[in-house]
Amino acid sequence: MKYFRVHTEDEAYLTKQPRGLFAAVGKLADAKSLTENETKAYWKNREYFEKALPVPPFYEKGNPDGAVTWFKDSDAGNRIFREMVFYRRMADKYGMKLFLSECDELPGMLIYEDEFQLAVTGKNEDVKISTSELPWPVRTINEDDIEQVVSVIRESFGTVADELGFTEENAPRFTAFATDAERIGLQLNEEHRPMYGYFDGDRLLGYYSLSPQEEGMCEINNLCVLPGHRHQKIGELLLLDSFSRSDESGFAKMNIGIVEENRTLRAWYEKYGFVHLGTQKFDFFPFTCGYMAREL
Repeated sequence: MKYFRVHTEDEAYLTKQPRGLFAAVGKLADAKSLTENETKAYWKNREYFEKALPVPPFYEKGNPDGAVTWFKDSDAGNRIFREMVFYRRMADKYGMKLFLSECDELPGMLIYEDEFQLAVTGKNEDVKISTSELPWPVRTINEDDIEQVVSVIRESFGTVADELGFTEENAPRFTAFATDAERIGLQLNEEHRPMYGYFDGDRLLGYYSLSPQEEGMCEINNLCVLPGHRHQKIGELLLLDSFSRSDESGFAKMNIGIVEENRTLRAWYEKYGFVHLGTQKFDFFPFTCGYMAREL
């Protein structure tokens, strides 16, 4: 079994070890450094994690032994890690450099364990702990990124076109063929759509945009990942990022339109809480448009 924890580089007073991500962002909230919307999102996220993640009993006593919790490299532990989007975003926004520490053995004396995590006291000096920087890879798209956005959208949606038999002749308005720099520039500069991308260094690997709608709703558009970088949880991270940003912006529901015949994609969105609402057929598309929504 492997174990990991996400932390800052500053030392916690009680444990004398690097401060964990939850505690670090909690200090931002306590210091009233967050905006009003971020503060609301903080308490909503905190309430969720306090329900989803068991609280070790020693915290009720003030953690007298200075225990440190580590996540397990398990399905449960990794799921919680992926859901920590809001906390990682806030750390990035407010200049807190994050690190990921990992080890293959218990890093101290075990005093608590559940399916997600364990807690240890002291340090096992014989255990090798590797630590690397953990930057937040999703950032806002700007004017300089437009050409990359166009390329990523066209290449990503091109695989759907190939799979389902769409061509520029029978589906000229399909995303893979209709997207160009002028269209993305219009959405960015005139429609003022929030746009975000997953970057590896300066290279864009994935993308999505948001379109505000009436009655507290928004629509997620063009969520995509380059074919060579799929099955690496990039799409999931972008989707979770969109939930976090939309909720923080005050939206209560997210809508999305999909190619109804793409059953794999529909099932993927359903896994993340989207509900199928219905379909519509347009003369200019050789496919059926499906509509889904998710409460935020």
